[in-house]
Formats: sequence, C-alpha cells, structure tokens
Amino acid sequence: MAKAAGLECLRPGAGAQDHPGSRGLEPRQQQELVSKLLQMHFTDSKTKVGGDALRLMAELLTIFVVAEAAIRSVRQAQAEDLALVDVDQLEKVLPQLLLDF
Repeated sequence: MAKAAGLECLRPGAGAQDHPGSRGLEPRQQQELVSKLLQMHFTDSKTKVGGDALRLMAELLTIFVVAEAAIRSVRQAQAEDLALVDVDQLEKVLPQLLLDF
C-alpha cells in the first residue's frame, strides 16, 4: 500500500540514502543533531553519550517519525473515507507532525 500511495520511503530502515532526491541529513549530521538535542535535556553538563547510543537514537527517531507520519496519514485517509493513502493525506498531517516534534 505504501508504494501505491507514493510513500515508498515509509518502510523500516529506509533512510535518506534510500529515497532518490531526498534532502535528509547524512548519518554524521543526524548523530550531531541527536547529541545536541540530548545535551539540551541533560541536567548534568558533563553527561556524555557514546557513538553507538547516538546511532541507535538517530535510527529510533527516524523510525518513530516515519511511522508516526504513516499512521497519521492512514487516520486522515480513514477520516476522509478513502481506501488508499495518498500524498494529499500526508501533506495534511505534516504541519501538526512538525509541531509535535
């Protein structure tokens, strides 16, 4: 169903490199971003995060955001009484998804 909906990148493990024309971050940039986000929420400024933990967190965040976008798109299609998720439903849920993160 995802391919028919034009959302072939919405599969577990699909990264920016899997989607042609994607403007996603490189793995190193993702890890730096995750590191900065985590550091903002640590109470002790001396807390460190290892490389494996950063890679894991980056992958988990990617999977979570993609899965959440897919779920919200399906719910939007259901609310519109559609049998197939289209890019239109994804576009309708993206603003709220961005605000939630």
